[in-house]
Amino acid sequence: MTGILIATHGDFAAGILSAVELIAGKQEKVETIGLHHEDGIEEFEERVNKALDDLDEGDGVLVFVDILGGTPSNVIFRSLSRKRFKAIAGVNMAMIVQAVMMREGMTEEELYENVLEVAKQPPILLHEMYEEMITENTEEDEI
Repeated sequence: MTGILIATHGDFAAGILSAVELIAGKQEKVETIGLHHEDGIEEFEERVNKALDDLDEGDGVLVFVDILGGTPSNVIFRSLSRKRFKAIAGVNMAMIVQAVMMREGMTEEELYENVLEVAKQPPILLHEMYEEMITENTEEDEI
């Protein structure tokens, strides 16, 4: 089973995993690492590298970070020089739900491709969806 690492600023990673586990249940081989004000970059990098080693039992690791160019993504970028894995910046809850629900029986590459499809989905503008529904209902009532 592909391991999953979520590395973000603050408690964002832990919050996403907590929310995902409400939907998908408790997860194995998933770790979160948050970067806090009191953390040194070297300490954060050591925690990331340990998690990468612990999570990879031969099936690979898929890594998610919050924003490109931030410390978590920069540390992950450096870690790619010592270990091969797939990594995606711009994590959201839908991506993690997809990853944990689909990883059974998928290779790291297949899981990565599957999650990328979710990541490419544009945001849904609920207010516009609501307006369209109201307009459609009004038109149907007039017929």
